[in-house]
Amino acid sequence: MGRSLAQLAIATCVTLAAAACSSADGAEPTGEVTPGTPGGPGGGPKDDPLQPVKPPPATCTMRTDAPLTVEEQRLVNRLPGAQAPFAEELLKGTGFDVFEPEFSTALCKDGVAGASSVEEAKKLVTDAGARLWRAAVDRVQGRRPSGTLPAGDDRMLYWARLTMTKTLRAWEPSFAMTAAERGDIEWELERASRGQYDVQLPAGPNYVRILISGFDPFTLGAPGSVDNVSIRIGNPSGAAALAYDGLEIPLPGGKVAHIETFILPVNYGPFERGMQEDTLGPWFKPGPSRVDISITMSQGSGYRFKLEEYNGRFHGEFEGNDDVSTCKRVGGASLLPSTDGCNIHPPARWVGYDSLPWRQNQPPQFVESTLPVDKMIAANTGAQVPRPPDSLASAGNAFDVVWGYDYDIFADCSQPTTQSLYDPVSTTYPPPGNPQPPAATVCARSGSGGDYLSNESAYRATLLRDALGLTIPVGHIHTPVMTRFLPGNDALLTDSKYEAYRTAIVQQGRLLVESVAKSL
Repeated sequence: MGRSLAQLAIATCVTLAAAACSSADGAEPTGEVTPGTPGGPGGGPKDDPLQPVKPPPATCTMRTDAPLTVEEQRLVNRLPGAQAPFAEELLKGTGFDVFEPEFSTALCKDGVAGASSVEEAKKLVTDAGARLWRAAVDRVQGRRPSGTLPAGDDRMLYWARLTMTKTLRAWEPSFAMTAAERGDIEWELERASRGQYDVQLPAGPNYVRILISGFDPFTLGAPGSVDNVSIRIGNPSGAAALAYDGLEIPLPGGKVAHIETFILPVNYGPFERGMQEDTLGPWFKPGPSRVDISITMSQGSGYRFKLEEYNGRFHGEFEGNDDVSTCKRVGGASLLPSTDGCNIHPPARWVGYDSLPWRQNQPPQFVESTLPVDKMIAANTGAQVPRPPDSLASAGNAFDVVWGYDYDIFADCSQPTTQSLYDPVSTTYPPPGNPQPPAATVCARSGSGGDYLSNESAYRATLLRDALGLTIPVGHIHTPVMTRFLPGNDALLTDSKYEAYRTAIVQQGRLLVESVAKSL
């Protein structure tokens, strides 16, 4: 219904070898085709009046005045005495200076946009983010030799991503796009470039499936600084994630541990949006590829691995890489457990309830680790790794491994007074004094892993475990500090000491993960 007489005539016209059918406008067919016309030699496809005409590709421009995020403003930061920005030098040194120009061309080439709709743009940036992630993994694992810096470096992923987010926000395609839709496009780039869409756990009873998250570098200094060594900080948990992704480890009894990894940002906003749960959740659900072990990793302090036991719901005032903190004192008032912005709020779509308004025990104040701490410490992993220079670990160890059973509380949840328990933790296991878990009546001020995003990642993962009814090992590993340089090397991107610490941390961390897999 609704076709014109001309369309009906065309639709019923059948060409036979010995017969001809008049066209709808009465013209007689000649059997000849003019070169260059649709359907003829050199011409385009024959028009189908029943199909919609594809619109011309969108046009585009690239803004030169797009405002930069706080993180992007650090792209110009320089090390002391350096002539070029640190990010520029690092990306050149790793061969990752190619990704932003390729991405820019994919977005807008000669005024023609690489996407003509929001959905096409999402696919374009997702594909670009996935290529960046795979390239980072491949470089660290030796499959992508590029640049002159050692292969194990994690920092190029963070800085290359920032050059791409900067370019993406400068992109002005001609098709209509709301601010929310633009934000969704940027979100896809973030998630894809962090490996969050790359997770693929194998099915079957012969595998022990392991998910590990790491973090971006953080505490990078003030934007625009030209003499601050903080800009060269890396994150050993990020280096570990790139080194472990896809790794398979044979286990006693014939099973194989298969590891998949991803990276989390050091910003509160993505956590509040549910980035971590949306990455872990599909693999926490029942199915043949359901995860068997989930570990969050981050950089801690000193010369030790700390296995954090109690993950607290409260997060503190320290800012993220975007200089944003959601936990704030209003008018100098003291912080309370119920202070707005100081609590972790898991997404209702994963835990089954809305955690707002504040309630004391929904979600719980503390959630415990289920990692096999005793077996991890007994594995004596520190003795199996070359000791890096100047390590202050106990004799014979690269780094010590300790149980983190300390935590801070509000003993009265209506009062600002806090109490710290079991700090510092013992270096022996089991520790003396029979330490006790937090009482059911108290409120969390700090977990064993602190009150920053390390603790938050551990809290969210262990809470998700409980919400979905899993009884698997889930918990947090704090690594030693990695960024240590020899005296006088403030202007260098790396040196032998930095490389030794990264290598040792990644190696010992892998042995700790392996000890968890062997415990099943």
